[in-house]
Amino acid sequence: MDLQNEFRIGMRKYIYSVSVISNTQSNGSRNAITVSSVTSISMEPPSIITCINKKSSIHESLIPNSEFCINLLNEKQQDIAKICSDPNKIDERFKNIEWVESKPPILKNALVNIICKVDKIVEYKTHSIVIGLVQKIRNSDFKNPLMYQDGIYRINTI
Repeated sequence: MDLQNEFRIGMRKYIYSVSVISNTQSNGSRNAITVSSVTSISMEPPSIITCINKKSSIHESLIPNSEFCINLLNEKQQDIAKICSDPNKIDERFKNIEWVESKPPILKNALVNIICKVDKIVEYKTHSIVIGLVQKIRNSDFKNPLMYQDGIYRINTI
């Protein structure tokens, strides 16, 4: 097996929390994609990074100073994760009643909504690393995140 396939198999063993990143373009159209690559990068100022595939529907609209929301999904939001990860369901992404009509759009029942402003974008091969400055956070009372491992959505069974 080649290095790329071995790497893919190895990375699938990690357990990731599942988020949906959403934004509103200048023309008013909304975007949302499912991601698992989100991490804090600094506390001063509060900032976060996420890696976005250059082929994704949201990529071109993430530009410096634009806003986006990272919606950390709870264990009951698997359907939203599936819709926002399916390139054939772009038109279905905002039909869910859990979306709040705001700019950027936020999911009502997410564990946390982190609204960020794009500070910097670093291109690397097939992805762009988006560095976001945190503007606002809304924490919920939900406890259990939706997780992803080895191609399967999982819930916390503790």
